[in-house]
Formats: sequence, C-alpha cells, structure tokens
Amino acid sequence: MHLKQANTPRKPSGTMENDVDNTSLTSPVKQNGMVVEVAGPVVIQYTDKKNREKDKKVKNDCYCWVCHHTGTMLCCEKCPRVYHLKCISLQSEPDDDWICPSCTHIDDCAKYPDRSKCCRVNLVKMLPFAIDRMSSNGTEAFQQPVTLDVAPNYFDFVHYPMDLKTLRDHAQAGKFMCTQHFLDEARWILHNCIIFNGGKSRLTALARTVYNVCTHEMQEINLCPDCFLNSCVSQKDWFIQPCKKDHRLVWAKLRGFPFWPAKVLQKQGQQIDVRFFGQHERAWVHESNTLDIGDEPPSGHRNKEAGTNRASSEDEMKRYIDNMKKLGRWPIDLSRIQESLEDTDGVRSPKPETTSTISSVIKKKKVPTATLR
Repeated sequence: MHLKQANTPRKPSGTMENDVDNTSLTSPVKQNGMVVEVAGPVVIQYTDKKNREKDKKVKNDCYCWVCHHTGTMLCCEKCPRVYHLKCISLQSEPDDDWICPSCTHIDDCAKYPDRSKCCRVNLVKMLPFAIDRMSSNGTEAFQQPVTLDVAPNYFDFVHYPMDLKTLRDHAQAGKFMCTQHFLDEARWILHNCIIFNGGKSRLTALARTVYNVCTHEMQEINLCPDCFLNSCVSQKDWFIQPCKKDHRLVWAKLRGFPFWPAKVLQKQGQQIDVRFFGQHERAWVHESNTLDIGDEPPSGHRNKEAGTNRASSEDEMKRYIDNMKKLGRWPIDLSRIQESLEDTDGVRSPKPETTSTISSVIKKKKVPTATLR
C-alpha cells in the first residue's frame, strides 16, 4: 500500500516581489485521477499497483495549467499538468485515464513525424537560436535553475521547475518532438512565475514577454524552417537560397513607397505577411496592394526615383529566381503555394507592431534583473 502525505504549503516568503496574490493556498492531492483540494495533511491509500507505479513516475502540479488557481483538478497521466474541468471545457470527469492536450500533441508527433513541419534533427539546430532571443538582457532571473539557498520554500509551490538553461540542455539533447512541445515546456517558466510571484507581479510581466518571444520564434520556425535557420546563421546571400517550401513572389506596396519585390510568408484573410528583398524587412500588406511578380517590374508601377536600393532589391530577386530555375522550380506552382499558406498547423504570427520586446517591458516596468521567478 502506497501512502502519500500532502501538507499545506505556506504563503511564499522572501520573494523579491511584494504583490504576491497567492492567498489561501492549499495543497491538492491526487485521488482516483482527480486532484482534490485539502486544507491539511491527508493520507491517500493506493490498492492498485498500476496507480502506485504511475504515481512514482508523475508528480502532478497543484495549480491549473490554464488559470493557475487551485481547486478540484483533472490530472494528466503523462505529465505534471492539471486542469479544472471548466478550463479544459469538460462537463464531467473522464472514465478512463486522461491525457492532456500537450501530451496528446506530442504523441501525435511521435506517431506521425511527417506531419510536423520541422523534424527533431532540425530543431536541434534551430532552438538554440530561439533561446538566445529569449535570453536577452534583463532575463537573468530565468536563465538558471532556482536553488534552495536562494528560495528555501520555492519547491513547496513549484512542482516542475523550468529555466532557460534547462530548455537549452533539452534542446541540444534533441528531446523536443516539435515546436509546440518546446513551447509547452517553455510555458512552465511563466506558469511557475505566476504561482510563486503572483499574476500581477512585475517579474511575471517579464516572464510573460519571454513566453511571447518564444511563441513568436516557434511561429517563425513553423512558417519556414529554412528561412529561420538561414537568417540566424547569417550566411552570405541566404535570402536567395531556395527553401524546401516554395515562396510566392509579389510586388508589394507600402504607403509612401513604390512597389517592391518580396516573398510571401503567410496569409490571413486579405492581409499578406511579406519579407522584402534588399533589407529583408517584414510587413503586413493588404492583398489589394500586391501584384503577382514576373521577370520584370509591372508596367506603370516602376518608380523612377527608387534609386540604388530598389535596383539592389531587384537584382537580389533575379538571383533568387535564377537559383529556382536551376532546380526546375520556376515558375512556381501557385496552387501548391496557396495550400501551404493555409496549412500552418494553426499557428499565426502576430502583426509586427503588436509584438512586445523584452527590453521594452524592462524599461516600462523597471523590473529588477536579479529577482526570482
């Protein structure tokens, strides 16, 4: 018979943040696949050997993965995540062992690796670059594991610690099946910060921005792994190298600028996300402000004052087309391009102007860089 003791944790003390909102916390314990909130020590008896062995492998969290509050929880049988039934849109407790959406997605990636836009081998190369961008100045609090010397009661509340160093180690070891797997693991940094420091903490605002940067990087990988990796390694003429995925080419016009050659990365409704030849800048352009590209600029739209920048951009575009012709991939099959634009695994990149940066949050919130998560 297996016994499990659940003690009521005390409110976090000694944190660097003063606006902790973890009041009236209790320690939930697992019982028949559910976590039941308790107010004191409880002994759970296991008569089933299967449940006893399962409990040794998975130590479930005490706080809902969605709302970060305690209560009666549904436990995942494969990972520490727990959920309120309402937070996972369930009306009643499942009869069989329940697997959370994160683990279900990972299992699907393992069963059907061809469905993932990026294989594990490529992720080993690309994820360190994403972690570098998540680890910019001001994120020192999230770059190393928390120790008991620094926060003696940290592990009374945090059941699955995570930090950028651990993410990097796992990435280099090839443990991530897909970008969503990495994103779900990175989210533990935000989840733990909310639990220990409170949802309104200034440090939590920084953790949320780190997670947003991670989300953006994973979206970029999903859009085109080749573009992401080539841009990170900064190879000469990387933009003219054909990707495994064909990119539609267009003339795109922004207000105050002439039509400019660009690659299409994705489409949302009538908005098109493009990266321009030349400076390789990104922008969202309305579909009405784009024209399908040919070997020459469209008649009547050439700006005589475009100057050397326009000429250089057109030259880069022509070299890209020449490389595509050498591979027999020009002209591009636009019907296949349209399918790839609509098939992005449910991931959509935010518009550039809505993406906050870590440095802007530090400046706005004045977050101390030596505090704990």
